[in-house]
Amino acid sequence: MVDVTTGLAFLTGLGVPEILLWVLSFAVVFGIITKLKIFNGRAAPALVSIVMGFLVLLAVPTALIAVIASMSTGLLVVAIGFFVLMAALELAGVKHPVTGQDKEGKPGIAGYIHPFQAHSTILTIVILALGLVIFWASGGAALIGFGALPAISAGMWLLIIVGGAVLWMLSGA
Repeated sequence: MVDVTTGLAFLTGLGVPEILLWVLSFAVVFGIITKLKIFNGRAAPALVSIVMGFLVLLAVPTALIAVIASMSTGLLVVAIGFFVLMAALELAGVKHPVTGQDKEGKPGIAGYIHPFQAHSTILTIVILALGLVIFWASGGAALIGFGALPAISAGMWLLIIVGGAVLWMLSGA
């Protein structure tokens, strides 16, 4: 069996957190320069983005690099879980009916959409909550000055989520 901490230590030794920070900086700067259309072509924005990526990498403290690396790992796990959930819903054929007028103009079911489209507000709230939890668990709160708050373990988060789900089910909503 493979030990995850050994694998993460190996990747950290290779410089993966720094590479992720550089790629993130490059992508953001390149996207902004390309959208603003400051230069003609792609060579100049790419060169400026490469240089800005290295300048960010040289100016950032190691604590921020560790938080970004931990956050990217957590976000990757959540994204993979989301894609697996989407694939399972597609394989199961789950669709949400849309009421309206059918082809003959009578009231009824007008069609079907994906459940994520039907409940986009709830999905947005869940994604934002997961992002905040990942930010908190990665140590991001300490970077913005909330280091004195007690740490909440993964088991405690699970207990909070299950407790919230039970309260929601008991409320009859």
